[in-house]
Amino acid sequence: MNKSILKSLMAVLAASALTANVAVAHEGGKVTEAYVGDSNKHYVLDSAGNCVRTSSWSKKTATKECNPELFPAEEKKAEAPPAPPPPPQPVYEKVTLSATALFDFDKAILKDEGKTAIEDLGQKIKAKGASVVDINVIGHTDSVGPEEYNQQLSVRRATAVKDYMVSQGIDAGIIDVSGKGESSPVADNGTKEGRAQNRRVEIQIGASAPK
Repeated sequence: MNKSILKSLMAVLAASALTANVAVAHEGGKVTEAYVGDSNKHYVLDSAGNCVRTSSWSKKTATKECNPELFPAEEKKAEAPPAPPPPPQPVYEKVTLSATALFDFDKAILKDEGKTAIEDLGQKIKAKGASVVDINVIGHTDSVGPEEYNQQLSVRRATAVKDYMVSQGIDAGIIDVSGKGESSPVADNGTKEGRAQNRRVEIQIGASAPK
C-alpha cells in the first residue's frame, strides 16, 4: 500500500472517529469548565449520551445534569409534629370576706371570727382536691388615711390570710398575695356603709376545668 492511500485511509478513520464523538447540545443548562460545550455553551454529549468531560472534571466540579449519580435525592425532611394544644385555663370562683369580720380596725392580725371564716373556706378548697391549681388573695381598704399606708395595710392583711390558709393545709405554692389598697372600691367611700364594703379580702380560687 503506497503512502498516499495510507494517508487517505487514516484521514477517513480520523473523520469517522470524530463523527462518532460528535456531541449533541444538552438543553439542561450552561456548560462549566468540567465539560466540553458547544458554541452556545450547552453541554455536549458523546455517542453514548454522556457529557464530554475536560481535564478539569472532578467530583467537586461535576454538575447534576451530567452526573446525577453524584447527587442522590435529598431525603424528605420529616415534618415536625403539631404542637400540643395549650392546657385549659383554670376556672375561677371569687369569695369575698369582709375585713371587718377578719380584722380589728387598722389591724392585720386575724380575729377568731376571721380564722373561723378561713377555716370554713379551707375545707371547701381541700374538698376540691388537686383540681385547685391557683389561689389569689387580694387585700382592699377604704380611702381613710394615706394612700401609701392603705396599700401596705392591704398587703399585710392578704398575707395574714394566706399564712392562715397554709396553716390549715393549703399548698403555699399555689397561693399568690397582692394588695390594691384603696384603688378598687366597690362602694362609695363617702359613706360609712360604703367604706365597710370596701374593706375586704378577695380570694380567687382557680380550679382546673374537667377533661
